[in-house]
This record gives sequence, structure tokens and C-alpha cells, in this order.
Amino acid sequence: MHDLVVTNARIADGLGNPLREADLAVDGGRVSEIGHSVGPGRETVDAEARVLAPGIIDSHTHYDAQLLWDPTASPSPALGVTTVVIGNCGFGIAPAPPAARDRLLADLAEVEGMPLVSLKAGVDWGFESFPEYLDCLAARGVYPNVAALASHTAIRTAVMGDESARRAATAAEVDEMSRLLREAMAAGAVGLGSSTNENHRGRGGIPIASRFAGEEEFDAFARVLSEFEHGVFLITTGHHMGIPFMEAFAEASGKPALYAAHFHYPHEPERGRRIMHEAEAARRRGHPVYTQGSCQPLALGFSLDAAYIMKMIEGWPATSDQSELARIYRDPAFRDRLRKTLSRPDPGRVFNGGWEWVIVTRTANPALSDLEGSSVQEIAARRGEEPLDVFFDVALEDELETYFTLYMLNMDEEGVAELIRNDGTLVSLSDAGAHNSLLCDAGFGMHLLGHWVRETGTFDLPAAVRKVTSDPARLYGMVDRGRLVPGAFADMVLFDPDTVGITALERHFDLPAGGERLLRRAPGLHGTWVNGVQVFDGLDYRALAGRPGRVLRRFAPPAAPGGAVRGQAA
Repeated sequence: MHDLVVTNARIADGLGNPLREADLAVDGGRVSEIGHSVGPGRETVDAEARVLAPGIIDSHTHYDAQLLWDPTASPSPALGVTTVVIGNCGFGIAPAPPAARDRLLADLAEVEGMPLVSLKAGVDWGFESFPEYLDCLAARGVYPNVAALASHTAIRTAVMGDESARRAATAAEVDEMSRLLREAMAAGAVGLGSSTNENHRGRGGIPIASRFAGEEEFDAFARVLSEFEHGVFLITTGHHMGIPFMEAFAEASGKPALYAAHFHYPHEPERGRRIMHEAEAARRRGHPVYTQGSCQPLALGFSLDAAYIMKMIEGWPATSDQSELARIYRDPAFRDRLRKTLSRPDPGRVFNGGWEWVIVTRTANPALSDLEGSSVQEIAARRGEEPLDVFFDVALEDELETYFTLYMLNMDEEGVAELIRNDGTLVSLSDAGAHNSLLCDAGFGMHLLGHWVRETGTFDLPAAVRKVTSDPARLYGMVDRGRLVPGAFADMVLFDPDTVGITALERHFDLPAGGERLLRRAPGLHGTWVNGVQVFDGLDYRALAGRPGRVLRRFAPPAAPGGAVRGQAA
């Protein structure tokens, strides 16, 4: 009698092989048998000829804090995700000496757009060191499996305090940071996360601490990683640190260096292709450099009472007082200064005045509802006014409650397809757990299977499944995950390939202290299992006596992703 039997399934093994019609049995959390008539199970699920595939591995999330109050890591399992990697961009909450805790949360609130009131209400500091943080997660229990990158910014803050976001480290401070990284790796960190991105700012708009790291600091971290058989290095870079830096780190550490974020840039159409080719060249030289790319348009929602994405523009007001903001937005001198700034495109700035990609998504004033769905540029043309003025005027007419959506990157599908088909690009970049009121890209896997397989034919289904399952599992060294073969852990999703996809954004106020977030659902997803236990039934999370996910601490040496994607040379 098996623990679980799934009958009448079309099995995608995660390795890119053709679908196989078979039953699948699970015992002790692992796949025990695949074939016809595998025998009875204590629990039986009729797949009804739907596809049974490995669960999606989301290699770029920010659930570091959320997991302390939400073991489900919502909404990821409801969107087909069975394993999450946290600590990305070097933003985490461990190590956390008491003197550093307020700063760590304030940095997260700013750089990752998380409500500070929710962080303070939800984070219970039952740990201080990174090993204690992993112990804390394991003791509380988690629904998805969790792998954690050591956090560069948290390590720097723990060692240097407020000075971490002011200057380069001394030799003694670098030695202490190296000790903390070594401690984290020995305790089960999957690698190191960092950021040098110009747009990453923490508390009070100050550049995040890792941006002050010098060459000696990164060299020391590479030496630490070289001491371990496992490990990866993930860094979110800006314009001044690209693939050559990644290659040097990969060569020194002997570990994969992952470049984030890899997009198709509408204002620099060759940039994404150049990054892809530079990473390919590094791999040909024997240095494992990969990128993290997205299969979705990058879009952020915002209103002008808290315009996170616009704060990256020089001269944008720092105040949060609405009456003061309204006064500034009405000021012709402010508008003229902003107009002048936007007239000088800056590749390091997310928004450069592309008003055709700023959409009025929702209005509070019924008299403005006819604007919903129109771009600022379209409204400006109808009114015979400049788009920048219309942008502020509409918001002011709506008492700053107008909700805009800014489409920033990945709008050209032909350019996106070229990037994500490449075997050196990991499809990920959900940012799940961050920017909760601005976006929800945790359903990237469902979007890949629906849009890029069914609607565009860019991938065949086995290749698309492989891109988000065994590929990241191999590169991160996740043992016996990312594939459905006997002996592998039974992390699984059941879906209908004819209907799978993601819905539009929905507003919820269910974070601690009533914090807002945006969520999506996944039509066509009929179940998610973690280590053989169903956590999501297609409609809701299952009430479970225990929490089946594991905090992953043992990793194999990294391995290159699998074979060529259809349509791409081997």
C-alpha cells in the first residue's frame, strides 16, 4: 500500500523528455514507482489525463521575513511553486544582532517595498545568527522547501552597524564578514546573495550596504565559497558591474555566478542580448556564469502618495505627507525640473519618460473612471496637454488615489523569447514576497506554461517544465529535486495545459497589521504537493497537521543546466 498514488497522469519528468502516460506512486515523501498499475495507495488522485510535473523552483524570492509569520509562503504554492530560494540581492534578516534589527527591517521596507508596520508586527526575533535563523524556520515549519542565500547586506550591517552604508570595510571587518559567511555556508546556506544595483536604496534613501563593498571584500567572499563543494553567488548588478566581474568571481570561487536581473530593455534593445552572449563566452572559457531572466513583462503598480518606483528619479520628493506632496506636484517649478531630468535618459534609471507605458489602472473618483485602461500618453493626446502634466493632474484630481501601472521592461516578446530560450538563462525573477503592493510575479511558471508554451509555441511543454524545475535544481545543487523519477522527492504539480495561466492582479489587505498586497491565481492548476503532501488543492491551501516543506541545508556540487531548448542549437 503506497502513501499516495496518482493515476491516469501524463508525466513530465522535468528532464525534457516526452510526456509519458503512467501512474505514479509516492512513499516516504519520494517517488517510489512510475508505470502502469503501480498498486493501491492510502490516498489516490485521478489526474484525469492532466499533466503531472515537478514543482516549480523559484530561485529569486524575498520571503526571508514573511516565512516567520506565514509558513505557506503565499502565494507561491498556489502558483505551482514547491521550492523557494530566499536571501536574493543580499537582502535578508540574519545575522541579526539586536542593535542591527531596526535597520535591517527599515532597509527591507524601503528597498523591497514591504510595509514597515507589517514587518515589525510579523517578525519575531527568535534568532540572531544565520544558523539560528535556519533553525528557527525549521522549528516553525514551512509549506514549500526553502533554500537560503547568505545575505551580504545583513552580514555587513551586523559587522559595521550604520557605517555599513557609508564606507568601504577595513581589513579586520572583511575578516569578520568572511567568518560570518563561512559560518552561514557551513550551516547550510546555498550560497551568497549581494547587490550593487544603483536603484537599491535602503532606509532614508541611502544606498544599500552592499553597494559600498570594495574589490577586497568580494575577493574575500570568493575565497570563502571556494572552500565548499556547494554554493552559488547571486548578485543584482547595475551598469558599473557586469559579466566580466561575474566571470572573475566564478573563476576565483569555482562556483556559478548568477547575474540579475536579465531583461529585454526597450530603450537598449541590444543590452539583453549582449549580456547573454558575454555569459555564453564566459562559460566557453570554463567559468560558470549564468543569468536570471524573466518570462513576464516587468510592471509595477503605484499611486502618487507612495510612488516607490519614481523615487529613483533625481529630485523626486522624499516626504510622505500627502498635503505636502500635493503642493509639490502642483508646483510648475517642480514639474519643469522633472521634465528636464527626464529629457536626459539615464540607463541606470528605471523610468525615462515612456508615458505610453504608464497606464491608469484604477481611479477612486467615478468621474475619472473613463480613463482606466488608457496610457498617460493617450490621455495627454486627448486633452492636448503634455504627458507629465497630465500624469500629475489626473492624480491630483483623484486626491492622489489614482493607481498607475508602469510597464518597464520585457515588453518586446521577440526579444524576451531570445533570452529565455538560452540555456544560460534561468527563468525566475519573481521577487515573490517583495513589492507586495506593487506587483505579484510569483506565477511566472504558470505564465511560462500557458503563454510561452500554449499561446506562442516558443517552447514545447517538456522543455518549458525543465527550465523551471531540473535546471535550477542542478545549478543550485538541490539533491533529488526538480525531476519526477524513482527516488526523487515528490515535489509535484498537476495542471491542465489547455487552461493553465495566471489571472489579473487582485488587491488584498492580509499582511500583518492590515498591510496591502497584490495577488494572482492560477487557473488550470489542480494541485501542488511538497514532499508527497498536498499543500494546495487547486482552490485553497489544505489544513495540515504538519508542515511538509524542508529547510534545505545539504547541497550537491553545482551542475550545468540540462540539454538544449527546442529551436536552439545544442
